[in-house]
Amino acid sequence: MAGDAMSDERGFNQRTIEEFRANGGQVGGQFAGFPLLLLTSTGAKSGEQRVNPVAYFDIDDKIYIVGSSAGRERDPAWAFNIRAHPDASVEIGADPPRNVTARELPRDERDRIFAVVTDRAPGFADYEQRTDRVIPVFELVPDQ
Repeated sequence: MAGDAMSDERGFNQRTIEEFRANGGQVGGQFAGFPLLLLTSTGAKSGEQRVNPVAYFDIDDKIYIVGSSAGRERDPAWAFNIRAHPDASVEIGADPPRNVTARELPRDERDRIFAVVTDRAPGFADYEQRTDRVIPVFELVPDQ
């Protein structure tokens, strides 16, 4: 991603994070009405804390996030981060942050969950058509 595009995306993410926290997890614009969480992960290379707004899916009382990156050829940075450092935290709605462990789904489980995702949010099927990579799906397992 070019420097200007990366800067624009960071600014967009920061505005979304601020709106999420100011409004008890509710945001407008392209995410209006869509379940969104804030994922705080540890940078794979930097070791610094990174916060990203991420769409999530509650399926069978489990929380899943999808590394679609809108169909780009690379997984989103947060996916690299949670692969390197699976301990993370999430903010959902107005609830306080809670610790989770990210677990990348194996292919058969991923395919089953991704089918539910695309049924609920057909745009994710479009993202899959735009890329040759297998879009990863992660379960966020709450720490006990």
